[in-house]
Amino acid sequence: MAPTEKLFFRDSLRARFEARLLAVATWKGAPSLVLDRTAFYAEAGGQLGDRGRLSHVGHAGGTLASLASLASLASIDVVDVQVAEDGTIHHLIAAPAEGLAPGAELAGEIDLARRRDHMSQHTAQHMLSRALVDVAGAETVSSRLGSEVSTIDLGVATLDDAKLAEAEARVNDTVLEDREIRVLFPTAAELLALPLRRAPKVASDVRVIEVEGFDFSPCGGTHCQRTGQVGPVRVVGTERYKGGVRVTFLAGRRALADARANGSILGELARAFTCGVPAIPAAVAKLRAELDKRTERYAAAKQELIELLVRALHDEHPAREGALATIATLRERDDLAGLRTLASSLARRPDVIAFVATRDEITGELQVAVERGASAVAFDAGKWLKSLTALHGGRGGGRADRAEGRLPAALDWHQITRDAAGGAAGAAGPARG
Repeated sequence: MAPTEKLFFRDSLRARFEARLLAVATWKGAPSLVLDRTAFYAEAGGQLGDRGRLSHVGHAGGTLASLASLASLASIDVVDVQVAEDGTIHHLIAAPAEGLAPGAELAGEIDLARRRDHMSQHTAQHMLSRALVDVAGAETVSSRLGSEVSTIDLGVATLDDAKLAEAEARVNDTVLEDREIRVLFPTAAELLALPLRRAPKVASDVRVIEVEGFDFSPCGGTHCQRTGQVGPVRVVGTERYKGGVRVTFLAGRRALADARANGSILGELARAFTCGVPAIPAAVAKLRAELDKRTERYAAAKQELIELLVRALHDEHPAREGALATIATLRERDDLAGLRTLASSLARRPDVIAFVATRDEITGELQVAVERGASAVAFDAGKWLKSLTALHGGRGGGRADRAEGRLPAALDWHQITRDAAGGAAGAAGPARG
């Protein structure tokens, strides 16, 4: 089978074309069509494949199974385009095109808005990769042009924020200069003379994308024809990735949509703080300072409440020589941190085994903290809680002296702690609880 002619190689904005069907095939189990020529880009080099539609316009050298098939062939949705290892380009279609045979004449139309978006991201990636080399000495290891965001993986361990901002600014300056972007098919001698940013992945018929006076890169993807078509380029995040740095960026309409969304959020914050957008950081800092003060006051008040509660519960369960005191309480609207502090404070008295719980406001589950005093060595808190979860469900565990977890909402907290008191009494004389 002859290779498919790639019309996008020379004209990235060509949206319509006519072609002859070479084969009705499949790609990994999905129905596909193979054409003699195409403007559809097949996924490769980190760039997603095109989408669009094919229409039946005639037939040459083949036959249709029936004239009734023409109706179903009026418009065939192309949902993806992939290339096989042997170079065959598969136009994946939404459903099998029954009745279509090799030799059929088809008209194709790509989703040009999607193509323009992909071109914008891809050209922006070339320019940002170039700028990162020039500004920070950071070579691109790989890139991925996703449906929502695009990424560049750099072969450096760290990347200075100032250098990243400088690279972003250099790219946007080049966009505003509206430089020409050319597609080159150099001879072997001409290729050697070009200042390529990276070596080509093929040995012959190398295609080079030149961003005038800025970057030369071997590439088989689709690109803008001038840098002004790229639109704004924004770096929106960085992270450590496989020992290097991953840069996430947006270009063109994606960058504009992201800026609008962020602007809307800032506007809502400004209205909430009754200030202008530039004053939001100061308003947030003031709010944070006020919150810190209130948090300190709340913590102090809660600690005072816990101390009063501990004193009252200790008074209700006075120490008796040779006996353990089991203290169980169910606290409403408390949190796990409060339970831990209360259980620990109760267990400061050596003879106490403290069972403290609250109910999750959403699920009703019992959140539990259990801790024993220094003299209650016969009671194993972790073992007790694990036995409950094994019997009734839930999760949790811990050490012999301290445990915490969750138990089903249907359990009677007072009953299970009375049973625990009985067990503790059996291990160390009469229990109090």
